[in-house]
Amino acid sequence: MASKKSLKIGIVVGLKSEERSIPKNNNIFVARGYGQEAYRAAKKVLKNNIDLIISFGLAGGMNPKIKNSEIIIPKKIFNEKFKFHKTSYFFNSYLEKKCKEKVISKVNLITSQKILNKKMNTSLIDAVDMEADFVFKAAREHNVPFSSVKVIFDDLKNPIPNFLISTINTKGQLKALNLFFLILKKPYRIKNLIEINKIYRKSMRKLTSLAQKLFL
Repeated sequence: MASKKSLKIGIVVGLKSEERSIPKNNNIFVARGYGQEAYRAAKKVLKNNIDLIISFGLAGGMNPKIKNSEIIIPKKIFNEKFKFHKTSYFFNSYLEKKCKEKVISKVNLITSQKILNKKMNTSLIDAVDMEADFVFKAAREHNVPFSSVKVIFDDLKNPIPNFLISTINTKGQLKALNLFFLILKKPYRIKNLIEINKIYRKSMRKLTSLAQKLFL
């Protein structure tokens, strides 16, 4: 394995904003793929003979103890059939030390191609994203260690409003015109939009700060 100093890391993100949070580094290879497109993105970075691949970005909290802007490094990644694989203990520990702040590591994350109902009753799942399992699949095919580092965006107290979910397309992009008409129909939704935007910006500030610690 390469020394920590020369570690070559592949990073897969789902959104442009997440991609922009990652600093430039010659030993860091980044690709973007939303949902199942994360598998293709992972295959792309794996061509660089990397030592570790990371699914990095925002996630949703499914456990009442996990709050907005907290950092998680999951031990297990579940797919939608509730089958799981364990992430790299060695690299999880390495990344947790590099964070230099509180990290929640005794957690499980599920990857779902849709935004899950936060009332889903399962004691197995603490957080949800849309890419990690697809990245992990590619990592296993290439026998490359995998870790996932996520910052919590929406949590049980602050779920993404259903009207907003309906305006997000399959690439994770906001359909602005659709959103405009939904707000025009029910203007009180502006308040919901302002509140969710506030916690989104908070979580993105945390993600950007975290990326500086991990990838510089």
